[in-house]
Amino acid sequence: MLCMMLVLNSFAVTTDVAQQMSFAFQVGIGIATILAAFGLGLLLRRLLVRRLHKTVLDNWIIQTLGILIIIVPTLLGVTGALAIFNASLVLTTLTENFFPNPHLAIGTAWSLVETILILVLGNGVARTVRGMMTRSLGASRVDINMRTFFARILYIVILSITGFFILTVWNVPIGIPVAVLSAFTVTITVAFQDILKNLVAGFYILVERPFYIGDQINVTSGMITYVGKVEDIQLRATRLRLTSGEEVSVPNLFIFSNAVINNTHFGERRSLLVLTMPQEDFDRDETTSKILLLLKGYQEVLPKPDPIVMVNNYEDSKVSLQIRFWVATGQVIDISNVVYELHNLFANADISVREPL
Repeated sequence: MLCMMLVLNSFAVTTDVAQQMSFAFQVGIGIATILAAFGLGLLLRRLLVRRLHKTVLDNWIIQTLGILIIIVPTLLGVTGALAIFNASLVLTTLTENFFPNPHLAIGTAWSLVETILILVLGNGVARTVRGMMTRSLGASRVDINMRTFFARILYIVILSITGFFILTVWNVPIGIPVAVLSAFTVTITVAFQDILKNLVAGFYILVERPFYIGDQINVTSGMITYVGKVEDIQLRATRLRLTSGEEVSVPNLFIFSNAVINNTHFGERRSLLVLTMPQEDFDRDETTSKILLLLKGYQEVLPKPDPIVMVNNYEDSKVSLQIRFWVATGQVIDISNVVYELHNLFANADISVREPL
């Protein structure tokens, strides 16, 4: 009898050890399955992203598709691991402890997943279509202001459609968001009048096109003057790169309600120098001829319109001359060479630059 009890005890111990070894083996196989599936997902993502970067798709949607391609094999790996671990027992335990109403929990989780997917893909599609619109209109030689305007309108439309898709996922009646949007619009209109004015001014700038992205403009109001290159025309503000190198965002309403000088609208700009010299050094014909000959020797000085030298003033035994000539818009800085040569030609003269400022 004693021997039989010892045999049974040893058999029970052996069974427990075998069960523990079997459970550890299942855990190892399950983890290996999940890791293998995740590694396969990373490999597929790398191949997909590399291929999609050669297309017109925006980087946002490319990265989103890359994440989705990882999720699919990973879910398959998790499913395989659950099958190894006796999935029915695991799911029953989770349901009893955490999800007393499994159908509601699964429906909510799926709606949340659909919402995230629609939001991410909608934004990616909107960005892709915006980029395609900008490039296609650029190939059609549509100016950059109109390209920016139409691309942004299309971007907003696609995001609006994405929002309505999300509402249908959650079974929200259209009348409710419309009423909320109406009330919100009235509140925003009253509370943010200045912002709305800037938005309207931004649409005006994009449609009316008083200047383009890349132009250099002067915006003056009272004692404030901004001079810089237009980097971007946004709906609320216009970004300028100042001639001193800083970037400034000028509200569109400020531009809309004040005078704007477009320095680069035409291909040439007039330069005006004032040269003051003693009367004894001045000879009407000889001095004028020397100045005109010097100007004609520079490629930066345009031959048409013709350079002009005019006597501006006689005062205190000095003669003041106005020297007018035209330079290409992109070469305004080269008038410094002209000033230098004039100083070498007339060492006793005072020279000042009046235009361009």
